[in-house]
Amino acid sequence: MKKTAILLLTAAILVAFCATDVMAKPKKGGKKKKGGNEAAVAEVKTLAGTVTGVDDKGVVTVKADDKEVKVATDDKTAVTVDGKEAKVADIKADMTVTVTPAEGTATKIEAVAAKAEAKPAEKAAE
Repeated sequence: MKKTAILLLTAAILVAFCATDVMAKPKKGGKKKKGGNEAAVAEVKTLAGTVTGVDDKGVVTVKADDKEVKVATDDKTAVTVDGKEAKVADIKADMTVTVTPAEGTATKIEAVAAKAEAKPAEKAAE
Protein backbone atom coordinates (compact mmCIF):
# COMPACT_ATOMS: atom_id res chain seq x y z
CA MET A 1 0.00 0.00 0.00
CA LYS A 2 2.85 2.38 0.88
CA LYS A 3 4.57 1.64 -2.42
CA THR A 4 1.39 2.36 -4.37
CA ALA A 5 0.85 5.69 -2.57
CA ILE A 6 4.47 6.76 -3.17
CA LEU A 7 4.23 5.74 -6.83
CA LEU A 8 0.98 7.70 -7.31
CA LEU A 9 2.39 10.75 -5.52
CA THR A 10 5.55 10.64 -7.67
CA ALA A 11 3.46 10.32 -10.85
CA ALA A 12 1.26 13.27 -9.81
CA ILE A 13 4.30 15.48 -9.14
CA LEU A 14 5.83 14.50 -12.48
CA VAL A 15 2.61 15.30 -14.37
CA ALA A 16 2.28 18.65 -12.58
CA PHE A 17 5.90 19.54 -13.38
CA CYS A 18 5.51 18.66 -17.07
CA ALA A 19 2.21 20.54 -17.37
CA THR A 20 3.77 23.66 -15.86
CA ASP A 21 6.64 23.51 -18.35
CA VAL A 22 4.29 23.14 -21.33
CA MET A 23 2.06 25.99 -20.18
CA ALA A 24 5.01 28.33 -19.65
CA LYS A 25 6.26 28.06 -23.26
CA PRO A 26 4.63 30.47 -25.77
CA LYS A 27 2.78 28.87 -28.66
CA LYS A 28 4.04 29.46 -32.16
CA GLY A 29 1.67 31.56 -34.22
CA GLY A 30 -0.46 32.39 -31.20
CA LYS A 31 -1.38 35.82 -29.96
CA LYS A 32 1.29 37.62 -27.98
CA LYS A 33 0.47 39.22 -24.68
CA LYS A 34 0.51 42.99 -24.58
CA GLY A 35 2.95 44.59 -22.21
CA GLY A 36 5.39 41.69 -22.42
CA ASN A 37 9.09 42.17 -22.84
CA GLU A 38 9.03 41.33 -26.54
CA ALA A 39 10.78 43.89 -28.72
CA ALA A 40 8.33 46.09 -30.59
CA VAL A 41 8.35 45.54 -34.33
CA ALA A 42 8.92 48.86 -36.08
CA GLU A 43 6.80 49.61 -39.08
CA VAL A 44 8.96 50.14 -42.16
CA LYS A 45 7.95 53.25 -44.08
CA THR A 46 8.23 53.46 -47.85
CA LEU A 47 8.71 56.29 -50.32
CA ALA A 48 6.49 56.38 -53.39
CA GLY A 49 7.01 58.70 -56.32
CA THR A 50 8.22 59.22 -59.87
CA VAL A 51 11.84 58.84 -60.97
CA THR A 52 13.37 62.04 -62.30
CA GLY A 53 16.84 60.57 -62.84
CA VAL A 54 19.49 57.98 -61.99
CA ASP A 55 23.16 58.90 -61.82
CA ASP A 56 26.17 56.71 -62.60
CA LYS A 57 26.78 56.14 -58.86
CA GLY A 58 23.41 54.45 -58.41
CA VAL A 59 21.64 57.39 -56.77
CA VAL A 60 18.00 57.48 -57.82
CA THR A 61 16.23 60.84 -57.70
CA VAL A 62 12.53 60.50 -56.90
CA LYS A 63 9.87 63.22 -56.91
CA ALA A 64 7.46 62.56 -54.06
CA ASP A 65 5.05 65.02 -52.46
CA ASP A 66 6.45 67.89 -54.55
CA LYS A 67 9.97 67.22 -53.22
CA GLU A 68 12.99 65.71 -54.95
CA VAL A 69 14.52 62.97 -52.81
CA LYS A 70 17.90 61.38 -53.55
CA VAL A 71 17.84 57.65 -52.78
CA ALA A 72 21.16 55.89 -52.16
CA THR A 73 21.56 52.29 -53.33
CA ASP A 74 24.20 49.62 -52.83
CA ASP A 75 24.97 46.14 -54.12
CA LYS A 76 22.39 44.68 -51.69
CA THR A 77 19.50 46.78 -53.02
CA ALA A 78 16.89 44.46 -54.58
CA VAL A 79 15.39 46.01 -57.72
CA THR A 80 12.38 44.94 -59.75
CA VAL A 81 11.02 46.57 -62.89
CA ASP A 82 7.49 45.56 -63.86
CA GLY A 83 7.75 42.66 -61.43
CA LYS A 84 10.96 41.25 -62.91
CA GLU A 85 14.39 41.21 -61.26
CA ALA A 86 16.48 44.12 -62.52
CA LYS A 87 19.43 46.40 -61.76
CA VAL A 88 19.51 50.03 -60.61
CA ALA A 89 20.71 50.96 -64.12
CA ASP A 90 17.41 49.60 -65.51
CA ILE A 91 15.45 52.28 -63.66
CA LYS A 92 14.56 55.14 -66.01
CA ALA A 93 13.02 58.59 -65.68
CA ASP A 94 9.20 58.73 -65.41
CA MET A 95 8.95 55.26 -63.84
CA THR A 96 6.77 55.02 -60.75
CA VAL A 97 8.73 53.59 -57.82
CA THR A 98 8.22 52.41 -54.27
CA VAL A 99 11.41 52.57 -52.21
CA THR A 100 11.95 50.68 -48.94
CA PRO A 101 12.86 52.14 -46.49
CA ALA A 102 11.84 55.78 -46.98
CA GLU A 103 15.13 57.03 -45.49
CA GLY A 104 18.71 55.80 -45.72
CA THR A 105 20.08 53.33 -48.25
CA ALA A 106 17.35 51.53 -50.17
CA THR A 107 17.01 47.80 -49.52
CA LYS A 108 14.27 47.39 -52.12
CA ILE A 109 13.07 49.41 -55.12
CA GLU A 110 9.98 48.35 -57.05
CA ALA A 111 9.64 50.22 -60.35
CA VAL A 112 6.81 50.25 -62.87
CA ALA A 113 7.45 51.55 -66.37
CA ALA A 114 5.40 54.54 -67.48
CA LYS A 115 2.72 53.48 -69.93
CA ALA A 116 3.09 55.09 -73.32
CA GLU A 117 0.14 56.96 -74.81
CA ALA A 118 -1.48 55.19 -77.75
CA LYS A 119 -0.36 56.59 -81.10
CA PRO A 120 -2.99 58.45 -83.16
CA ALA A 121 -3.05 55.64 -85.75
CA GLU A 122 -3.74 53.08 -83.01
CA LYS A 123 -6.54 55.24 -81.60
CA ALA A 124 -8.17 55.54 -85.05
CA ALA A 125 -8.13 51.75 -85.48
CA GLU A 126 -10.18 51.31 -82.28
